[in-house]
Amino acid sequence: MPDRTPGPFPLKVTKVDDFFVIVTNQGNHYAKTFDPAAARLIATSPELLESLKWALEQIADDLDPDHQEAFDAAFAVASRAGGYL
Repeated sequence: MPDRTPGPFPLKVTKVDDFFVIVTNQGNHYAKTFDPAAARLIATSPELLESLKWALEQIADDLDPDHQEAFDAAFAVASRAGGYL
């Protein structure tokens, strides 16, 4: 994957009492959850979206017609997440 600017919300997970707190690198509270898997997903979601957008851009021009349905589904998810409007 080529070098690119990181997403707008660099996030990390910190455990506070019974919660997993997702905070920005500046220390701002972003979200909290009891579920460690959800905390990891929230914290990595900006990077996941950027990776999905990059992958879609890479395959858009040479898309195999057999993969159109998968491409459309991934594009729809990226659109709902704010990657494409």
